[in-house]
Amino acid sequence: MLAFIDEFSKTMQIPGNIIANADDLGFNDSVNQAILHCFKSGYINSTSLMTNTPHFGATVELIKKNPEIANIGLHVDLAQFRPVTDFRANFLDKDGNWDVWKTKKLLVSLSSEDKKAFAKEINAQIERAIDQDIKLVHLDAHLHLHTSPGFFNFFLAAAIKYNLKLRLAQTFNEGSYLKYYYRKFINGQIKKNGCNYSERFETVSRYLQYNSIESKISTEIMLHPDLDQNGKLTDHFDDETMRSWLRFLLGDQAAGSN
Repeated sequence: MLAFIDEFSKTMQIPGNIIANADDLGFNDSVNQAILHCFKSGYINSTSLMTNTPHFGATVELIKKNPEIANIGLHVDLAQFRPVTDFRANFLDKDGNWDVWKTKKLLVSLSSEDKKAFAKEINAQIERAIDQDIKLVHLDAHLHLHTSPGFFNFFLAAAIKYNLKLRLAQTFNEGSYLKYYYRKFINGQIKKNGCNYSERFETVSRYLQYNSIESKISTEIMLHPDLDQNGKLTDHFDDETMRSWLRFLLGDQAAGSN
């Protein structure tokens, strides 16, 4: 574990307008331990749980033993591990796991049978957490598939059905106006239905570069805490994301000791 973390952990305070969410709770043991550490150290104040991984049972125990793990959402997975319902093989790989190359590129070409199957799967993943008496607050998806044109309506319907807040699509322009205006449209639908978890959803780098610390606009940012092979805190999607977030919370001098 990073030496400076314990030394500075008592000074951690996330700005009041920020939801610092850790995705992938339940992915594996190292991710779980990293997320627990981040909650205890004050680096995050929200997380999203995967219910279709082999570590789900152990993760439920971790949550129940550690009340620090709070503001839990459901991180629906249609991209990597196995579905929790019986699913057609044409969306799975040879081992029975989701085939991300088929689901992440999905637009609106789903048959009525496929639509029913995906809606059932999304609801089933949510209900696995509810059945374990885990209080869910919000909803999103692995690899942001909840924003896909083929899946968005299923997620919005699930958010309404289970009274959950739904993560927005990224609220800034990455250079593609087509993508920007599509995201703006679906974000409008989320807000119209009173389902938004925040007013903005941004990457850590975008937030740190363009937004004032004093901003009053509620903003969700996303992290992927993990432990590297030496037991040091990292981000398994992009290590610089975690490093820059720690520099922001701790100050450049402290984070520089990594």
